[in-house]
Amino acid sequence: MASEVVDLGDNELWKFQAENDVELEAPKKSVRISVSLIAKRNLPAGITKESDKLVAALMKLTHLRLDRENIGEIDNLECLGPITNIYLQQNQIKKIENLESLTKIRFLCLAGNQITEVENLHHLTGLGFLDLSDNKIDKVNPEELPKSLVILTLNGNPCTVNPDHRKQLIQVLPRLQQLDGQQVTRQEKLEAGLEVSDDEDDEGLEDDEDDEEEEEGQEEEIDAVEGKGMFHDVTCGIVERSHERVKDVLRQHKDHMTELEEVRSQSALTMAATPRLSSRMSERSETDQ
Repeated sequence: MASEVVDLGDNELWKFQAENDVELEAPKKSVRISVSLIAKRNLPAGITKESDKLVAALMKLTHLRLDRENIGEIDNLECLGPITNIYLQQNQIKKIENLESLTKIRFLCLAGNQITEVENLHHLTGLGFLDLSDNKIDKVNPEELPKSLVILTLNGNPCTVNPDHRKQLIQVLPRLQQLDGQQVTRQEKLEAGLEVSDDEDDEGLEDDEDDEEEEEGQEEEIDAVEGKGMFHDVTCGIVERSHERVKDVLRQHKDHMTELEEVRSQSALTMAATPRLSSRMSERSETDQ
Protein backbone atom coordinates (compact mmCIF):
# COMPACT_ATOMS: atom_id res chain seq x y z
CA MET A 1 0.00 0.00 0.00
CA ALA A 2 1.50 3.35 -1.05
CA SER A 3 2.02 5.92 1.68
CA GLU A 4 0.07 9.17 1.44
CA VAL A 5 2.09 12.35 1.05
CA VAL A 6 0.66 15.34 2.91
CA ASP A 7 1.88 18.89 2.27
CA LEU A 8 2.06 20.66 5.62
CA GLY A 9 2.85 24.29 6.26
CA ASP A 10 5.57 25.27 8.72
CA ASN A 11 3.20 25.69 11.68
CA GLU A 12 1.38 22.42 11.00
CA LEU A 13 4.71 20.67 10.55
CA TRP A 14 5.98 21.64 13.99
CA LYS A 15 2.60 20.84 15.53
CA PHE A 16 2.82 17.40 13.97
CA GLN A 17 6.31 17.03 15.46
CA ALA A 18 5.13 17.95 18.96
CA GLU A 19 2.09 15.67 18.89
CA ASN A 20 3.93 12.68 17.48
CA ASP A 21 7.30 13.11 19.19
CA VAL A 22 9.08 13.16 15.85
CA GLU A 23 12.34 15.01 15.30
CA LEU A 24 12.30 17.12 12.19
CA GLU A 25 15.11 19.17 10.73
CA ALA A 26 14.58 22.90 11.29
CA PRO A 27 13.95 24.83 8.05
CA LYS A 28 16.96 26.79 6.85
CA LYS A 29 16.78 30.53 7.29
CA SER A 30 16.34 32.26 3.96
CA VAL A 31 19.17 34.39 2.60
CA ARG A 32 18.88 37.95 1.30
CA ILE A 33 20.62 39.08 -1.85
CA SER A 34 23.54 41.30 -0.93
CA VAL A 35 26.46 42.94 -2.70
CA SER A 36 28.85 40.56 -0.96
CA LEU A 37 26.86 37.52 -2.16
CA ILE A 38 26.71 38.86 -5.72
CA ALA A 39 30.45 39.53 -5.67
CA LYS A 40 31.24 36.13 -4.18
CA ARG A 41 29.36 34.27 -6.91
CA ASN A 42 30.04 36.48 -9.91
CA LEU A 43 33.23 38.51 -9.50
CA PRO A 44 36.94 37.69 -9.05
CA ALA A 45 38.09 36.97 -5.51
CA GLY A 46 39.39 39.93 -3.53
CA ILE A 47 37.61 42.63 -5.53
CA THR A 48 35.38 43.53 -2.56
CA LYS A 49 38.41 45.05 -0.82
CA GLU A 50 38.46 47.93 -3.31
CA SER A 51 35.13 49.74 -3.39
CA ASP A 52 35.79 51.63 -6.63
CA LYS A 53 36.65 48.47 -8.54
CA LEU A 54 33.68 46.67 -6.98
CA VAL A 55 31.20 49.31 -8.13
CA ALA A 56 32.72 49.35 -11.62
CA ALA A 57 32.58 45.55 -11.86
CA LEU A 58 28.95 45.44 -10.72
CA MET A 59 27.98 48.01 -13.35
CA LYS A 60 29.61 45.89 -16.08
CA LEU A 61 28.05 42.61 -14.98
CA THR A 62 25.72 41.05 -17.57
CA HIS A 63 25.15 37.54 -16.18
CA LEU A 64 23.96 37.12 -12.60
CA ARG A 65 24.28 33.66 -11.02
CA LEU A 66 22.63 33.22 -7.62
CA ASP A 67 21.18 29.73 -7.90
CA ARG A 68 21.02 27.35 -4.91
CA GLU A 69 21.66 30.02 -2.29
CA ASN A 70 18.43 29.58 -0.28
CA ILE A 71 17.36 33.10 -1.31
CA GLY A 72 13.93 34.08 -0.01
CA GLU A 73 13.13 37.15 -2.11
CA ILE A 74 14.31 39.09 -5.13
CA ASP A 75 15.70 42.46 -4.02
CA ASN A 76 18.80 44.66 -3.86
CA LEU A 77 19.46 44.45 -7.60
CA GLU A 78 19.37 48.20 -8.24
CA CYS A 79 23.17 48.40 -7.96
CA LEU A 80 23.66 46.27 -11.06
CA GLY A 81 24.30 47.36 -14.63
CA PRO A 82 23.06 45.93 -17.95
CA ILE A 83 22.08 42.47 -16.70
CA THR A 84 20.81 40.24 -19.53
CA ASN A 85 20.83 36.78 -17.90
CA ILE A 86 19.62 35.93 -14.38
CA TYR A 87 19.92 32.50 -12.78
CA LEU A 88 17.85 32.20 -9.58
CA GLN A 89 16.80 28.56 -9.79
CA GLN A 90 16.60 26.25 -6.76
CA ASN A 91 15.99 28.90 -4.11
CA GLN A 92 13.06 29.71 -1.79
CA ILE A 93 11.62 32.65 -3.73
CA LYS A 94 7.84 33.10 -3.35
CA LYS A 95 7.20 36.25 -5.39
CA ILE A 96 8.44 37.69 -8.69
CA GLU A 97 9.32 41.29 -7.89
CA ASN A 98 11.89 44.10 -7.97
CA LEU A 99 13.05 43.54 -11.54
CA GLU A 100 11.93 46.96 -12.79
CA SER A 101 15.45 48.38 -12.91
CA LEU A 102 16.78 45.50 -15.02
CA THR A 103 15.16 46.39 -18.32
CA LYS A 104 17.67 44.53 -20.50
CA ILE A 105 16.88 41.03 -19.19
CA ARG A 106 16.59 38.46 -21.98
CA PHE A 107 17.06 35.23 -19.99
CA LEU A 108 15.39 34.58 -16.62
CA CYS A 109 15.47 31.25 -14.78
CA LEU A 110 13.32 30.92 -11.64
CA ALA A 111 12.81 27.16 -11.72
CA GLY A 112 12.53 25.19 -8.50
CA ASN A 113 11.25 27.95 -6.22
CA GLN A 114 7.96 28.52 -4.36
CA ILE A 115 6.35 31.03 -6.70
CA THR A 116 2.54 30.94 -6.75
CA GLU A 117 1.74 33.70 -9.23
CA VAL A 118 3.13 35.04 -12.51
CA GLU A 119 3.44 38.80 -12.03
CA ASN A 120 5.62 41.88 -12.51
CA LEU A 121 7.09 40.67 -15.80
CA HIS A 122 5.14 42.52 -18.50
CA HIS A 123 7.54 45.49 -18.41
CA LEU A 124 10.49 43.28 -19.42
CA THR A 125 9.95 43.89 -23.12
CA GLY A 126 13.17 42.15 -24.20
CA LEU A 127 12.66 38.93 -22.26
CA GLY A 128 12.92 35.95 -24.60
CA PHE A 129 13.52 32.98 -22.28
CA LEU A 130 11.53 32.37 -19.08
CA ASP A 131 11.77 29.20 -16.98
CA LEU A 132 9.23 28.92 -14.14
CA SER A 133 9.18 25.15 -13.95
CA ASP A 134 8.68 23.30 -10.65
CA ASN A 135 6.96 26.08 -8.74
CA LYS A 136 3.44 26.32 -7.24
CA ILE A 137 1.64 28.30 -9.93
CA ASP A 138 -2.07 27.42 -10.07
CA LYS A 139 -3.14 29.87 -12.74
CA VAL A 140 -1.35 32.07 -15.27
CA ASN A 141 -2.58 35.50 -16.27
CA PRO A 142 -1.21 35.76 -19.83
CA GLU A 143 -1.36 39.55 -19.68
CA GLU A 144 1.42 39.50 -17.08
CA LEU A 145 3.82 37.93 -19.58
CA PRO A 146 5.88 40.05 -21.99
CA LYS A 147 4.96 39.67 -25.66
CA SER A 148 8.63 39.14 -26.51
CA LEU A 149 8.74 35.61 -25.06
CA VAL A 150 10.05 32.95 -27.43
CA ILE A 151 10.61 30.11 -24.94
CA LEU A 152 8.39 29.62 -21.88
CA THR A 153 8.60 26.67 -19.47
CA LEU A 154 5.96 25.97 -16.82
CA ASN A 155 6.39 22.22 -16.37
CA GLY A 156 5.83 20.99 -12.83
CA ASN A 157 3.15 23.59 -11.99
CA PRO A 158 -0.55 22.88 -11.33
CA CYS A 159 -1.53 25.32 -14.09
CA THR A 160 -0.35 22.95 -16.81
CA VAL A 161 -3.25 20.53 -16.19
CA ASN A 162 -5.69 23.14 -17.53
CA PRO A 163 -6.85 21.81 -20.93
CA ASP A 164 -6.69 25.33 -22.41
CA HIS A 165 -3.25 26.03 -20.96
CA ARG A 166 -1.34 26.01 -24.26
CA LYS A 167 -4.03 27.74 -26.34
CA GLN A 168 -4.44 30.62 -23.89
CA LEU A 169 -0.72 31.34 -23.82
CA ILE A 170 -0.20 30.96 -27.57
CA GLN A 171 -3.04 33.44 -28.20
CA VAL A 172 -1.30 36.27 -26.34
CA LEU A 173 2.34 35.44 -27.10
CA PRO A 174 2.73 35.84 -30.88
CA ARG A 175 6.48 35.17 -30.91
CA LEU A 176 6.30 32.02 -28.79
CA GLN A 177 8.07 29.10 -30.44
CA GLN A 178 8.45 26.66 -27.56
CA LEU A 179 6.08 26.05 -24.63
CA ASP A 180 6.82 23.58 -21.83
CA GLY A 181 9.53 21.91 -23.87
CA GLN A 182 7.37 21.39 -26.97
CA GLN A 183 7.46 23.34 -30.22
CA VAL A 184 4.48 25.58 -30.93
CA THR A 185 3.09 24.28 -34.21
CA ARG A 186 1.64 26.21 -37.12
CA GLN A 187 -1.68 24.51 -36.51
CA GLU A 188 -1.73 25.62 -32.87
CA LYS A 189 -1.13 29.21 -33.95
CA LEU A 190 -3.98 29.02 -36.46
CA GLU A 191 -6.33 27.55 -33.87
CA ALA A 192 -5.36 30.35 -31.47
CA GLY A 193 -6.38 32.91 -34.08
CA LEU A 194 -2.90 34.13 -34.93
CA GLU A 195 -1.90 35.19 -38.42
CA VAL A 196 0.53 32.69 -39.93
CA SER A 197 2.37 33.19 -43.20
CA ASP A 198 2.00 30.49 -45.86
CA ASP A 199 5.73 29.80 -45.93
CA GLU A 200 6.12 29.51 -42.14
CA ASP A 201 7.63 26.17 -41.09
CA ASP A 202 5.66 23.96 -38.74
CA GLU A 203 8.24 22.23 -36.54
CA GLY A 204 6.06 19.69 -34.85
CA LEU A 205 3.40 18.63 -37.32
CA GLU A 206 5.77 16.29 -39.13
CA ASP A 207 7.51 13.65 -37.04
CA ASP A 208 10.00 12.81 -39.76
CA GLU A 209 11.59 16.24 -40.26
CA ASP A 210 15.21 16.07 -41.23
CA ASP A 211 18.06 17.41 -39.10
CA GLU A 212 18.59 20.46 -41.30
CA GLU A 213 15.04 21.75 -40.70
CA GLU A 214 15.41 21.21 -36.94
CA GLU A 215 18.65 23.19 -36.89
CA GLU A 216 17.03 26.03 -38.85
CA GLY A 217 14.16 26.11 -36.36
CA GLN A 218 16.58 26.34 -33.45
CA GLU A 219 18.48 29.17 -35.14
CA GLU A 220 15.25 31.10 -35.68
CA GLU A 221 14.44 30.61 -32.00
CA ILE A 222 17.68 32.16 -30.91
CA ASP A 223 17.62 34.97 -33.47
CA ALA A 224 14.12 35.93 -32.36
CA VAL A 225 15.49 37.03 -28.99
CA GLU A 226 18.32 38.95 -30.63
CA GLY A 227 21.36 36.80 -30.47
CA LYS A 228 22.80 33.61 -29.16
CA GLY A 229 24.22 35.13 -25.98
CA MET A 230 21.35 34.00 -23.77
CA PHE A 231 22.19 30.36 -24.50
CA HIS A 232 25.95 30.82 -24.35
CA ASP A 233 26.25 30.06 -20.63
CA VAL A 234 24.23 26.86 -20.86
CA THR A 235 26.43 25.58 -23.69
CA CYS A 236 29.64 26.67 -21.98
CA GLY A 237 28.58 24.94 -18.78
CA ILE A 238 28.04 21.65 -20.59
CA VAL A 239 31.38 21.92 -22.41
CA GLU A 240 33.19 22.88 -19.21
CA ARG A 241 31.77 19.92 -17.29
CA SER A 242 32.74 17.63 -20.18
CA HIS A 243 36.31 18.96 -20.13
CA GLU A 244 36.49 18.47 -16.38
CA ARG A 245 35.39 14.85 -16.72
CA VAL A 246 38.06 14.27 -19.38
CA LYS A 247 40.69 15.85 -17.13
CA ASP A 248 39.63 13.62 -14.23
CA VAL A 249 39.92 10.51 -16.40
CA LEU A 250 43.36 11.53 -17.65
CA ARG A 251 44.48 12.36 -14.11
CA GLN A 252 43.33 8.98 -12.84
CA HIS A 253 45.04 7.26 -15.76
CA LYS A 254 48.28 9.10 -15.04
CA ASP A 255 48.14 8.17 -11.34
CA HIS A 256 47.48 4.56 -12.26
CA MET A 257 50.42 4.48 -14.66
CA THR A 258 52.67 6.03 -12.01
CA GLU A 259 51.65 3.37 -9.49
CA LEU A 260 52.17 0.66 -12.09
CA GLU A 261 55.64 1.98 -12.90
CA GLU A 262 56.54 1.97 -9.20
CA VAL A 263 55.39 -1.63 -8.87
CA ARG A 264 57.43 -2.59 -11.90
CA SER A 265 60.51 -0.83 -10.49
CA GLN A 266 60.14 -2.59 -7.15
CA SER A 267 59.68 -5.90 -8.92
CA ALA A 268 62.82 -5.33 -11.01
CA LEU A 269 64.87 -4.49 -7.93
CA THR A 270 63.64 -7.59 -6.18
CA MET A 271 64.48 -9.81 -9.12
CA ALA A 272 67.93 -8.24 -9.41
CA ALA A 273 68.63 -8.74 -5.72
CA THR A 274 67.51 -12.38 -5.64
CA PRO A 275 70.59 -13.91 -7.42
CA ARG A 276 72.97 -11.95 -5.19
CA LEU A 277 71.13 -13.06 -2.08
CA SER A 278 71.20 -16.67 -3.19
CA SER A 279 74.93 -16.42 -3.92
CA ARG A 280 75.66 -15.02 -0.46
CA MET A 281 73.64 -17.73 1.22
CA SER A 282 75.55 -20.39 -0.70
CA GLU A 283 78.87 -18.87 0.33
CA ARG A 284 77.83 -18.83 3.99
CA SER A 285 76.72 -22.45 3.79
CA GLU A 286 80.07 -23.53 2.33
CA THR A 287 81.95 -21.58 5.01
CA ASP A 288 79.96 -23.21 7.81
CA GLN A 289 80.79 -26.62 6.42
